[in-house]
Amino acid sequence: MSTYKLLLLTIFLFVLFQSTVVAQDDRRIIDSLVHELRNVTENEKIAILNELSKLYWNYSLDSSFYYANEALSLAHIVQDKKGLSDSYNRIANVYYFQGKHEKALEFYEKSLVIRKQTDDINGIASIYNNMAILYSNKAEYEKTLELYNEALNLSISTGDKFNTASYYSSIAGTYVNMENSRKALEYYFKSLEITKELGEEKALARIYRSIGNVYSDITSWDMALNYFLDALEIYKKNNDQNGLSAMYNNIGIIYQNNKDKDKALVYFQKSLEIEISINNEEGQASAYNNIGTVYDELGNKTKALEYYNKSYEINKKYNDEEGIAISLNNIGLICIDLGDYKKAYNNLIQSLEINRKRNDTYDIANINNNLAKLYLRQKKYDEAKNHLATSIKLAQQVDGKDILLEAYDFLYIIYSEENNYKTALKYYKLYAEMGDSLYSKEANNRIAETRIKYETENIESENELLRKNNEIHLLQLKRQKNLQRYWIGLTILILALAILGFSQVRLKKKTNNLLESKNNQLKDANDKLSSSEKNLKELNATKDKFFSIIAHDLKNPFQALLGFSETLYTRHNELTDKEIKEYSKIIYESSQNLFNLLGNLLQWSKSQLGNIKVSPEKINLSDIYDEATSLLTLTAEKKNIKLQNNIPDNFLVFADKHIVSTVLRNLVNNAVKFTNKGGEITTFAEIKNNEAIIAVSDNGIGIKPENIDKLFKIDYSYSTKGTENEQGTGLGLILCKELIEENNGRIWCESTYGKGSSFYFTLPVIE
Repeated sequence: MSTYKLLLLTIFLFVLFQSTVVAQDDRRIIDSLVHELRNVTENEKIAILNELSKLYWNYSLDSSFYYANEALSLAHIVQDKKGLSDSYNRIANVYYFQGKHEKALEFYEKSLVIRKQTDDINGIASIYNNMAILYSNKAEYEKTLELYNEALNLSISTGDKFNTASYYSSIAGTYVNMENSRKALEYYFKSLEITKELGEEKALARIYRSIGNVYSDITSWDMALNYFLDALEIYKKNNDQNGLSAMYNNIGIIYQNNKDKDKALVYFQKSLEIEISINNEEGQASAYNNIGTVYDELGNKTKALEYYNKSYEINKKYNDEEGIAISLNNIGLICIDLGDYKKAYNNLIQSLEINRKRNDTYDIANINNNLAKLYLRQKKYDEAKNHLATSIKLAQQVDGKDILLEAYDFLYIIYSEENNYKTALKYYKLYAEMGDSLYSKEANNRIAETRIKYETENIESENELLRKNNEIHLLQLKRQKNLQRYWIGLTILILALAILGFSQVRLKKKTNNLLESKNNQLKDANDKLSSSEKNLKELNATKDKFFSIIAHDLKNPFQALLGFSETLYTRHNELTDKEIKEYSKIIYESSQNLFNLLGNLLQWSKSQLGNIKVSPEKINLSDIYDEATSLLTLTAEKKNIKLQNNIPDNFLVFADKHIVSTVLRNLVNNAVKFTNKGGEITTFAEIKNNEAIIAVSDNGIGIKPENIDKLFKIDYSYSTKGTENEQGTGLGLILCKELIEENNGRIWCESTYGKGSSFYFTLPVIE
């Protein structure tokens, strides 16, 4: 029995035991290829064996490895270099799928050496591509870019437009992984231009989708929406249901981020309908969850719970642990808002156990925060502290700044409610530091994103200009060729001259019309660039103004703190008791002012970054007033000022408890500052035109008419000293405006100089 017959017999036996695990269609192909091995040449056998190796990738890596090695052995015998390089590549692929990257790299290198010897340009490019994917999986992106560029240059040299476009996209995807959005867009646009030439609609839809994702990452929602809609049209044309569902989902996310909840619901519902029609229950689970998040943000907790439960049932059916954990966590948070604390606890605990099993540190920390929120609502502070300690420890391991920020905020609230102000201040400082860190990062991201948008628009304008110049150049070449033809036709005197004149006039008119159209388009592009530049300047101006406010408002309290504390430290033996008491009072008041400033700064920065989580609920405004002003009573008593609460009992509004408390505290605190000794501050509320109107009125010094317009504006940062030279932060009223508008309300001031002021704000009422 010859070597080849032995090989064939071995393969038949191997297929007998392995093909049962292969899909029916692929099994028929495999059986057909094995049958062909009987009557083909040695070189054809090698190609078939390598093809069999590829077919087994999705079913049995051991089988794939077996066929590749058989091909390699035969290729060595017959000295088939192409077969050798292909076999090495197949073996490398198996090692890659097994996660054995070093072995994979070894065999890719062997394949590359042979393909370079045979000058197989397309084969060399393919190996570079495979190696690039390997390095990308290892997150070694610089090496990934080097290899993709090698493959790209080879494809360009052979005029292979299809692979050229593909490698441009791969390079763009690598820049996405490196979070370099500008370079990612640059290469996606290069791929897009070639793909349009090729007319490859499926590839074109993928690129539109990828570009839309990049614009989403930099929060350029309008640009992202345009490209998602382009992809959507292609998927509609080709009746690609999976593509349509994905695009409806992405478009829904765009509208959700743009606060257009109604449109978000429409597109998420369209995605759900497609997933139902194609019986894709995993996709249905995702759509149900997304719809639930929209209803959650709309404040319709009951509806949100309904969709979260639907998502949970499907995830449970398919034992999708990650999906189950997400659903249970969402259900738990909804139950907290609905006051069903027992059900909230059960769902959160189940989610926690699943994430512990998955060893997902970030999600474990997040759920511990949510459990702390549950216990905080029940005023079980010790249990809440235990979960927050765990959350902080885990969040520090994974650099979860957002989780740490929330944990410090909860601890500040807990210790404040326990009247342990020293510890509360400690956690407020940690909260402030973490907030500043996140704010700095977000601010830098905003500036970077704006620059990317500006540069991207510039790139698109330059590409458009280049295309128009090429069109003009082609028209000019056409005109020159026509002129040459007309000169040759001079022998046909009258007819040739008539045709020449007519053609020149028509061509000139067409060229002029085209030039005029292109000039108008270029003017529009320049206008857009000017607008982008103006927006960037305004952003920088706002940032500079904000920093100047911080510097100004921090300077005086710190000077007082440093100066008088130094005096107490260095001259305490020389000072009288009266002087020590006076200096201590100044230090206390400066510290209090700094504390208030930090609170306002953090709240204002959260509102600017969109990080304030508004959780409206039914609250008794009179109780909130008592809580908000409890710490101001001592300050008012020092000035013999009477705080009068004229809010009716059981006056209910639908608003966020912490936002209303912060606004009332700021307004009453301002009134105390600007009211003379023996004065009176009255707070009252009424229902008018289906909304609650709340007023804080004083009989203090009032505000000059020309200064009223400066209130609530960061451009002015209007701040004056109180009747006892109390310092203001300059941000209190600005913060109030931001918070009230987040709660769908309005705020304004009415004042008579020398007689007093009234600050009004509105809140939604219970319908």
